[in-house]
Amino acid sequence: MTSNEHTTNADDVYVLGVDYGTTTVRCQVFDRHSSVVGSSRQKVELHCPQQDTIELLPDTVWTQFTTVVKKAIADAGISVNNIACMGISVQRATFTLWNRHTDEHYCNFISWNDTRAEPFANNINQSLSFKGLGTGAKLLHILTRQQRWEAASSFHFQSQHAIIRLAWILNTNAEIKKEAKAGNVLFGTLETWLVWKLTGGKVHATEPSNICSTVLYDVFKKDWNSIHINYFGIPFSILPKLNDTSDDFGCCDKEIFGGPIPIRACVGDQQAAMFGQCCFEEGDIKVTMGTGTFINLNTGSYPCVPNVGTYPLVGWKIGSEVAYTTEAFDSDSGTVLTWLENAGFISNPGESQEAATEVKSSNGLCFIPAFTGLQSGINDNTACCCLINITPTIKREHIVRAALESLAFRVVQIFNTLESKTKIKINDTIKFDGGVSNSDFVLQLVSSLVNKKVDRPDNLDMSCLGAAFLAGLKAGVWKSKEELKEVRKTKNMFKPKADVQVDYKPIFKQWGKAVKRSMNWNESV
Repeated sequence: MTSNEHTTNADDVYVLGVDYGTTTVRCQVFDRHSSVVGSSRQKVELHCPQQDTIELLPDTVWTQFTTVVKKAIADAGISVNNIACMGISVQRATFTLWNRHTDEHYCNFISWNDTRAEPFANNINQSLSFKGLGTGAKLLHILTRQQRWEAASSFHFQSQHAIIRLAWILNTNAEIKKEAKAGNVLFGTLETWLVWKLTGGKVHATEPSNICSTVLYDVFKKDWNSIHINYFGIPFSILPKLNDTSDDFGCCDKEIFGGPIPIRACVGDQQAAMFGQCCFEEGDIKVTMGTGTFINLNTGSYPCVPNVGTYPLVGWKIGSEVAYTTEAFDSDSGTVLTWLENAGFISNPGESQEAATEVKSSNGLCFIPAFTGLQSGINDNTACCCLINITPTIKREHIVRAALESLAFRVVQIFNTLESKTKIKINDTIKFDGGVSNSDFVLQLVSSLVNKKVDRPDNLDMSCLGAAFLAGLKAGVWKSKEELKEVRKTKNMFKPKADVQVDYKPIFKQWGKAVKRSMNWNESV
């Protein structure tokens, strides 16, 4: 929805929600009723000069961020003076280093999916010193029975962890390490650097939902992870101030947007989507289906121990309230639709629904969505993407239907893992968002197989809305989370169908057998 569909009011106030995601940077302007009155988006520009290197250029990040904000405000046809505040949502664990005095960068943004530090991580995991930390954690867990030590006893570093990429840089670049020890270097994930730039270098801050994804933060003690920070010799002086998620992050310099827009929230993209979906209570769950699938379960005021590819994160911190989430991830959902399109089975993602429903079943065909392995619930990065049980009667429509079924099956598989491992009673309605959630076929199948209602909102860009909600709460645009529930809008509600449950029980079981055939395939991974 844009300004062409809404009438803006010169006396009203508006909230900006900006999301710098992995594939898209977008800004949406919301009114008090959470309606989108203006928006703008761009595809995120990556810098990949060599294999395993995935970076963002700081100048490009700044240009794209400020451009979408300016265009969204213009699209809304409002004055900057009517903007109450801004909330910023970002892809997590992507970071940079810069000089606190000159603003010059020591490196580009190193993306969360950059894998150059993977050999370094493997060496650390195999080192005697790190194994000693694990043994110590096991002993402390035996003595104290604290979840913190149980989690630490089985922890291993991965290249996705910002702390390992930061340690790798300091270990391989003597000049940066020297500058860091001299107190000249600042560390920041995307939101921290954006706030620094927007405020003209006045604010160097982060918050728990973002920093907890870096492993620099300990979700169990709600503070810096001093054990691993000291293990790698990372100077505390480079780290930002810890704010709440909904907090005062300063004001944008008036020269940037034509007025001093207050920044009143920063948040990780998946936690932002969770907040936008109003998953405020223990047992609330949301599923974001974009390029990959992220499933977040609200675990209340306590984090859960990592299990079968699920991991605990801070959902948000607002004053004394700290909400936790257990997150699960699968890398392939939107990528499956892209493959169907590139392979010529569909001409666009929207056509998949029609093709899938032109046949009554997938005719025994099983599709395994594992272009980059199978993550949460299985944890096999060597698994391969495959079609199993191809017969002479298989048609294009069967392949499309099997592919869509597989997306629903993976959600169900991960849902069952979360339900069994966390021991938390999941509430009756699952909230869906993200582009793939446009598929009625997928959502109806999930609803029937997990025997829960599925709620699809009218705005699938929930990260923008969640960032706006968090900022608006701090600025007083909305008074409470109960008021947020009232303004969040449901577009469609899917309810379980008994006949679908009966028909798909053997199909889901057979698909599970096919998954096992796909595992342990790419042995070199």
